[in-house]
Amino acid sequence: MKKLTSVLLMVVAGTFFISFSSFAQHSHGGMSTGSMKMDTKDVVVEGVKVSFMIMGNENHKKMLADMKMKEDIEPGTTHNITVALKDQKSQKDITDAQVTMKVVDPKGKDQIKPLKYEPDMKSYDAYFNLPDKGKYQVMILSKMGEKKVTAGIYYDLK
Repeated sequence: MKKLTSVLLMVVAGTFFISFSSFAQHSHGGMSTGSMKMDTKDVVVEGVKVSFMIMGNENHKKMLADMKMKEDIEPGTTHNITVALKDQKSQKDITDAQVTMKVVDPKGKDQIKPLKYEPDMKSYDAYFNLPDKGKYQVMILSKMGEKKVTAGIYYDLK
């Protein structure tokens, strides 16, 4: 009986650990580099790993200056949202997609914009206005040749 209990305990603990580590891989929460904070979340859809990175404009401007990159932040916006696409099987960056993003604010108002490809960063981005605290829905539609992939996350602005 003790052996059976030990085996069951190991199976339950192993299942919990595997489930927890799988969740952690797909919801990073945030990355902080010094005083800069970037919220990052990954999802995998149809063999494409989609990494969403959200950063306030002030932090984004500082990051670009630190990297000796110049970009004008779009007036009337508060955040930069960047998306990186990677083929899950080959681990190669997808650099030739057409990506459109829709952001829905906590009140239900949406913003839709095409994302611009940034060759130096191997990612797509645009500036959005996220003025209120609350839960935002962030979604993309990406076209890679004939293949279309949609993905999305929820972003909680605190």
